[in-house]
Amino acid sequence: MNHLSPTEFRANHAFSVFEAAQFRVTNGVNHGDPVGDMDSLCLGDVYALKRTAKVITLDLQDKAAPVLGEQPLFSVTANSGIEVKGTTARIAARLTFMTQIGASVDALVIACDAPVARFYFYPLGPIEPGTDYTLIEAEEHPRDIPLADLTGMSFGRGTRMTMSDGSQRAVEDLQVGDRVLTRDHGMQPIRWIGKRTVQGVGEFAPVVITEGVLGNAESITVSQTHRMLISDWRAEVMVGSRDVLIQAADLVNDDTIFIRKGGFVEYTQLVFDQHQILYAEGVPTESLHMSQQILSGLPEDVADEVLALFPDLKASEPKFSRVPLDSRDATNLLKQTGRF
Repeated sequence: MNHLSPTEFRANHAFSVFEAAQFRVTNGVNHGDPVGDMDSLCLGDVYALKRTAKVITLDLQDKAAPVLGEQPLFSVTANSGIEVKGTTARIAARLTFMTQIGASVDALVIACDAPVARFYFYPLGPIEPGTDYTLIEAEEHPRDIPLADLTGMSFGRGTRMTMSDGSQRAVEDLQVGDRVLTRDHGMQPIRWIGKRTVQGVGEFAPVVITEGVLGNAESITVSQTHRMLISDWRAEVMVGSRDVLIQAADLVNDDTIFIRKGGFVEYTQLVFDQHQILYAEGVPTESLHMSQQILSGLPEDVADEVLALFPDLKASEPKFSRVPLDSRDATNLLKQTGRF
């Protein structure tokens, strides 16, 4: 591992945001106004995202090493699709909305402060264009962001994992301490489990890998950003490793591997002492990659708990167990293999 001191580490956060003007009040006190800071918000106002709204990437870097309990400040990086490099940014508010079916969804308002504040809307849950969302809670300058909001959502309910005795157990039935079969390190105990239930829309809709496509005994359900292990000699030519990790969304062919939209989906995250290759329905796939970025966004008490489990995390970035491919390289590899 490459070791960094806390003062040397600067976490990067890539936010898929909408311009504030794309999320406006459609009914209420501030009718017609875009989402903004606390002074411009009114509980009970109903918002909707424009059907023409486009996602843009706001890439931010910590201005200083994260300090637990203090509001983080960021600066815009050169990789950002908007704003000027070096512009100061902050999380201006955390909002909670109620949907028409009574579910709740959270979002962040991100402000870029130079020279005049410009606001961006970052959903932490699925927001559908043209649908009404009623503002029911607003928190100014939130310090804490839940772990589940910063991580991939991993395995869908019903997906079975291979246990230490070779048996198969549904991921939702696993408990901390259960021993799971891993590809590289034999039987390993689960150190942490996270769960999150969301509406299956947009980027939160799960990918379904139907029975037999990857040699899986039954269908596998995972989040779009969850990575599956693919082995091919062409990958070694491309990146120097025969085994690579590819996001499930990049495997979608709208036939045997597809995105299932609608309803609700329960995701379960599994964390081990290190990033592991597990077996879901007999197919190699990854565990959650616990990172410094995740640590910096945790509430202080949860961060302390995580550091107690992973004391080296604050000073070093854990390695991936295999090479993760970005979407471009994944597409290139899959075209060459013709497997999907």
